[in-house]
Amino acid sequence: MLRKKEKKAITSIIALLIGWPVGLDQFLEGQNTEGIKIIFGWLLIFVTFVGAIAQNEPSVLIFSFIGGFVGIIGLLSKLVSKLKAFEEAED
Repeated sequence: MLRKKEKKAITSIIALLIGWPVGLDQFLEGQNTEGIKIIFGWLLIFVTFVGAIAQNEPSVLIFSFIGGFVGIIGLLSKLVSKLKAFEEAED
């Protein structure tokens, strides 16, 4: 059977993979303000991307790509930390 720490790590990984754009993992961990920040951050990136495409504005498009890149790096680093927590769970 899985121990409590392992179950928590698996649940966090699944929430991170499925609900990362809406900060589902943050809400699951009880960090509601961080989840709301993530929602607004991804919404801002999406709106700037769509606005840059609609107005043919390359500088804003670059800004949205940089924001998306930073968000993806944050997602991957959190995923790696959760996987390490699962791997290091005590027997």
